Parts: sequence; structure tokens; C-alpha cells
Amino acid sequence: MDYLNMTQEEVQKEIERMQRDLQEQLEKMTPEERAAAEAKAQQAMREDEAEQQRLLDMAAKIAAGEIPTPTKKPNFCGNCGAPAGTGNFCEFCGSPLS
Repeated sequence: MDYLNMTQEEVQKEIERMQRDLQEQLEKMTPEERAAAEAKAQQAMREDEAEQQRLLDMAAKIAAGEIPTPTKKPNFCGNCGAPAGTGNFCEFCGSPLS
């Protein structure tokens, strides 16, 4: 489904449909299955919130100049064209990978 090109009314109808589907699934579950599903969902939400906070903290530190902006190394050596390794110099020709 193309959610980006939906009208507000279409989005609302889709949300209602999904809520009905979820309610039907929940009604078929045993109390133990529901409790396990809820615990799993809560854990996923805690993990998402922690990751969001980590990213916000990193962005704030970058904006404050506390940590340098991450830079991306080239995928290939600019001198010989060999695949760039994990170091600062080409493993084949020794040229700097900057």
C-alpha cells in the first residue's frame, strides 16, 4: 500500500482496519500468549526509545562540537583503485586513504 500518497481519510480507514485486525488476533490468543506479546512489544518500545535517545545525544554532541562529525573513508584507494581496507593506508600500495 502506498501510504505516502493516501488522503487523511484513507489513512484513518487503514488505521481502523488495522485496529480491527489486531483486535481479532488478540481475541484468538490465550492470556499467556497475550502477556508474552505485550511484554515483547514493551521491550521493543524500550529499545526503540533508547536508540532514539542515543541518536539525539550524539547529534547534540556533534552540534556542540564535543565530538567530530563522522567522516566516511573511500571505498577504493584513490591511487591504485584497490578496495580500501580498514586502516588509514592502502594495503596494496601504501597510499593514504583520506
